[in-house]
Amino acid sequence: MLLYLSMLDTQEEKDKFTLIYEQYQQFCWYVAYQLLGDAHLAEDAVQEAFLALTRHLDKVENVDSPRTKKFLMTIVKSKAIDILRKNKAETCSSEDISLEIPDPSSDILDQYITKENYDYLISCILELDEAYRVVFEYKYLHQMSDTEIAGLLNISPKLANVRFYRARKKLQEMLEKEVAGRAGKR
Repeated sequence: MLLYLSMLDTQEEKDKFTLIYEQYQQFCWYVAYQLLGDAHLAEDAVQEAFLALTRHLDKVENVDSPRTKKFLMTIVKSKAIDILRKNKAETCSSEDISLEIPDPSSDILDQYITKENYDYLISCILELDEAYRVVFEYKYLHQMSDTEIAGLLNISPKLANVRFYRARKKLQEMLEKEVAGRAGKR
């Protein structure tokens, strides 16, 4: 905790941070553990969350408010998801990659189908409203967390998450229409 306190300037900030830490540390660990399923990784996520809190302490007005609890939960979830992503990337090894040589006759057709689907997916993404498209791109292409997206767009992390959810739902509807249309042509 001394590391966190050394990053804060005033005694008032240090007192506020200490209260938040003492009141919510166990809660944050529980949230992280629910996502990660590992006590050590949960502790890492909590440490990262409190480190981030030192930079955003001004956003906390009342230590005891439900808003503060939700704010911390958002930060912890974001950090836990970052850890999951990082671990997922590290566990992908060369053993997971198939080294089979594809059948030349089916390869051209597979490439066409994949290219056609890819182009259609891109066209659907481009049809999204800009607010949804930008969040979707940041999330998938740049693998950014809701908090990072929120910081770039000057919106709340919750709003970033809602926009991402709506973008996914809209894309799903577009793709289902396309699949239904293809099935009707047969």
